[in-house]
Amino acid sequence: MFRSSVRSAERFLTSLLSDRFFYQYRHFRTHRKFCNFQNPESFSEKIYHRMRFPQPVFSLLADKVLVREHIANIIGERYLVPCFFSCKTVTTSTFDSLPNAFVMKANHSAGQVKIVTDKRNEDIQGLTTLANEWLRSDFSSVAREKHYGNIEPQIIFEHALLTNGCPPADYKFNVFNEPNTSEPYIFIQYMQDRFGAITQNLFLEDWSPAPFERSGQKSSNTRIEAPIALNEMLCVAKKLSEHFGYMRVDFYLYDDKIYIGELTLTPAAGNYTFNPPEYNTLLGNKFSWPEQKTNT
Repeated sequence: MFRSSVRSAERFLTSLLSDRFFYQYRHFRTHRKFCNFQNPESFSEKIYHRMRFPQPVFSLLADKVLVREHIANIIGERYLVPCFFSCKTVTTSTFDSLPNAFVMKANHSAGQVKIVTDKRNEDIQGLTTLANEWLRSDFSSVAREKHYGNIEPQIIFEHALLTNGCPPADYKFNVFNEPNTSEPYIFIQYMQDRFGAITQNLFLEDWSPAPFERSGQKSSNTRIEAPIALNEMLCVAKKLSEHFGYMRVDFYLYDDKIYIGELTLTPAAGNYTFNPPEYNTLLGNKFSWPEQKTNT
């Protein structure tokens, strides 16, 4: 209770700060140094620059509805999670045409996701209230990832990729298009049980363990085999990110098929921390800068 009150007070106080002080406060709190916006060098500084000065295309890529057409045009519809429909208003009757199992998520935010394994066991009025709370929320104000603020809020309903009621593991491909190199640098976050006792292991493109870890993240001690579709996922991730200095492409593997979860330009709102900590700078060096204006 006390910690919750402290967090609420902190959110209120930081909401009063100007951009200049807000970003510096958050960057210093996490990375113990102020952010260099004039000449960003580290990974976190470049992500913070994106948050503060986003390109217009970032909003399209972060929009979970509009990005579907973008992905389909580049690599094909077969990589999209099947979608039932999306809407701008939700009522109890919205759920009538949905199957018993589905995923409900907001298109203009991160983390606003509800997995429904059997709607017959759900409080439909509660789901309706939750969806409309999401629609009214302003995710862009949380960490001032400004590109989210230009997304028209919708709720999207997707096919539930479930095995025994559980979602598949996450494969998050962090793609760095380095200056003056023909091939990108990639590290992969393999995440299991993301709605429970989550674990996260990092690998390089050849599935060898990465020489760094994400600070504060628990890893699995069991042997993790490379996914059979690794090469295909690498090709897709490179294709989707080829015009950007950095992009994270998230995948699921389900019934031996690859599905894209989302495309991310500002992961963890710039608050990835690494062990050893020098990888914040080393990864920043692999992040091509200054960024070129990108159109889709």
